[in-house]
Amino acid sequence: MHMMNGEHSKFHWYCCWRPTVKLVFWFAAVASLAMAWYAVYKKGLVFGLEPLAWYWNALVLGVLSMGKMGKSHGYCGACMPEKNSGM
Repeated sequence: MHMMNGEHSKFHWYCCWRPTVKLVFWFAAVASLAMAWYAVYKKGLVFGLEPLAWYWNALVLGVLSMGKMGKSHGYCGACMPEKNSGM
């Protein structure tokens, strides 16, 4: 599936970029939830959005950050061949 000589395979997205995108979505969800709480505390609009809109944004971003939940294999062979040499 992965090339062990350090070249990037077509599965490079799944091992390196995908976790980064998931992390960005997760941080955006946490920030959106914080903005929702701030909007409730302020009892008004924050950046033009009501608290319910912030909560929905947090929910959607949180679901996007989960992605496909499955067994994690750690480092991929395309990115870190020295980490997977024992497989």
